[in-house]
Amino acid sequence: MRFAAVSHVGRVRKVNQDRYFIQQEENGTYVVLVADGMGGHVAGEVASELAVTTISSELNHNKDITDYKERLVRAIEAANDKIYKEAEKNELYSGMGTTIVAALAGKRSLWIAHVGDSRAYLWQSSSKIKKLTEDHSLVNELIRRGQIQPEEAETHPQRHMLTRALGTSAQVTIECNEWEWQPEDKLLVCTDGLTTHLTEDQISTILTGDKGLTDQVDTLLHSVLDEGGHDNITMVLLANEGTERRSQE
Repeated sequence: MRFAAVSHVGRVRKVNQDRYFIQQEENGTYVVLVADGMGGHVAGEVASELAVTTISSELNHNKDITDYKERLVRAIEAANDKIYKEAEKNELYSGMGTTIVAALAGKRSLWIAHVGDSRAYLWQSSSKIKKLTEDHSLVNELIRRGQIQPEEAETHPQRHMLTRALGTSAQVTIECNEWEWQPEDKLLVCTDGLTTHLTEDQISTILTGDKGLTDQVDTLLHSVLDEGGHDNITMVLLANEGTERRSQE
């Protein structure tokens, strides 16, 4: 597999509250984590950092768990507990939280667990792009209920309000699903700093080009910055070559 990744503060924010992590395990499976922190002062970046460090550590310690769903859920629950307790101890961190997308990617299977509105997409040359996650957000809930149209969500005054986040309560509901992917498919995991500015069609067009992964990630980033870059922008792009050899572009 090959991968490329970037995290950028954007053109407006002074602090980057996004974090990402990517690592290949001994059996060839890749761990991909992307988090978008929220909270005043430094709380958002503390929450996202705690999320990726705790989840990566828990996944490493629980390599013997063969049920990938259980492995991901356990790790995310541990991170939720860590962030929540840290916020209780320190008033500067009160109310902090973060989104999370956690993926375990093997040669043929993808396990994706998430909380919040950061996203995972599967790009396939045959069917272009497919969103693998559903936003845990107020506007998405309104769309599901038929109270607003999808195009209204783009300008809705509460479009950034989450219905679920990691670390904001003692218990968290985690969505976790398995997907199949094939050689030449690509997994894109990103924060909403990307998807607020670019449509799925725009993202798919960039991923369809002949450029390498690094150039594709760079093109996505600069496309967002050209549109204003109002938020932090973080993405990991992982390509399935159908082999387990270690490689990075």
